[in-house]
Amino acid sequence: MTDTNLEARIIELETRISHLDQAMTDMSMMVKRQWDRIDVLERRNHLLGEDMKRMNDFMQTAPEDDVPPPHY
Repeated sequence: MTDTNLEARIIELETRISHLDQAMTDMSMMVKRQWDRIDVLERRNHLLGEDMKRMNDFMQTAPEDDVPPPHY
């Protein structure tokens, strides 16, 4: 193998590594953004669940509240 051929192969490998490194960085950033979004959605889901529980508790009536008024 000649020095020129070896140098060309090394340059090609370095170029590939550079592109792979950039792709890995891009994917890592994308995964980070997705996890951040998931965290936000989980918090919102938790808050909505708490709101639903409060609304359900509010909508529950005591048995004495279900008694018809005296004029019926």
